Amino acid sequence: MDFEFVTDVTGQPLAKCDIESEAFGDWLSHDIGTDRAAITALINTLQQVLDRQRADYQYNGKIYHLIIADDEVEIFHNNNELAHSEFEDEDLDGPVAGCGLVECKHLLENWLAFIG
Repeated sequence: MDFEFVTDVTGQPLAKCDIESEAFGDWLSHDIGTDRAAITALINTLQQVLDRQRADYQYNGKIYHLIIADDEVEIFHNNNELAHSEFEDEDLDGPVAGCGLVECKHLLENWLAFIG
């Protein structure tokens, strides 16, 4: 997954991911934001799944929820809200994006470093 982090004109951090993973960027920017505790907890959980200390995990946010299982992370819209109109045509019952555990952990570690 390719990504970059920038700040908007108000100084808020924004994550931009490649087209196949753009929901992860939206999730970081608008759902997780600068919640360092949540980010650290997710990194630790991903490591537990990688180490086979935990089988799976679900994280429910304001806009998205993640399912971490079977060496993969899938991101879904919450049933009650759409993040942006660009995703309206997508099948809301299925994931809007997915990636590997290591890839997601790398993204979160870089986001945490970026937001300081």
